[in-house]
Amino acid sequence: MRAFQTFRTRNNPAFQIADFEIFTMILSALEWKKYNGEIFLYTDSVGKKILYDAGITEIWDGVYTSLDVMDGFGIDENIFWAGAKIFALAYNHVPCVSIDLDFILWQPMNFDRFGSDIAVIHRESTNLPCYPDADFFHFAGDFSLPQNLNWSLEPCNAAFVYFGNKNFVDAYRDFAFEFMHSAAPTENQKGWDLLPYMVFVEQRWLAMCAENCGVKIYALSDINKLFDSKQNFFTHIWGYKRVLRENPADADKFCRDCAGRIENDFPTLAEKFSRLDRLKNFFAN
Repeated sequence: MRAFQTFRTRNNPAFQIADFEIFTMILSALEWKKYNGEIFLYTDSVGKKILYDAGITEIWDGVYTSLDVMDGFGIDENIFWAGAKIFALAYNHVPCVSIDLDFILWQPMNFDRFGSDIAVIHRESTNLPCYPDADFFHFAGDFSLPQNLNWSLEPCNAAFVYFGNKNFVDAYRDFAFEFMHSAAPTENQKGWDLLPYMVFVEQRWLAMCAENCGVKIYALSDINKLFDSKQNFFTHIWGYKRVLRENPADADKFCRDCAGRIENDFPTLAEKFSRLDRLKNFFAN
């Protein structure tokens, strides 16, 4: 199964990436390749240089600077910070899988059972404050939300998504582009108040679009199991990244644990990574 990931720096030469993020990228890509097939990265020119300088571009089957096109696309990436995933989707044929860089799948998956449907890790509650009602959103020009959207549907966490239906992908992507282009938050909507715009277009619209297209969504887990120690087929770093950023000792241990896993699962690559200036201090040898 073909998978893709995105790394968007907005071509900012001052963009920084932490060591723990590099290790997570490595495991995310390599574990996917080990069990499930090819994986490609879509980034911009600065992003490719950062990863090349770090010495890790070979972990993907291809690294493309297709996201350079976003520089002149006219969307506010301060609001739509994950919009690159929707751009990258346009470069991939279905079936395919979108995987966040901080998501690691530890086992093989039988994607044939999903056919022309969609699979996500879990659904989310509409009771969360990031999922407000339709009247929260404001747009410029003639754009407006369709009247037939089902706001009772549980949104889909989009850290890992299997796309098996071309008609769905076309509808999901085209509307998402319109939404991002037309979004015009009020002056009072700042900071975290802007979050609903991104999660709507990426996660809530995914569920609504699937219903409109008659496509079934499979949830591989549920949100309650995320905190169950028995769950061991995937790891999503998401909320833990803040802890790692604020606690150098925790980040150091995390990197050493990742290096140990790489040594165990990919000894040949581990030998190479252990000689890289950026990573060598985290390996045992």
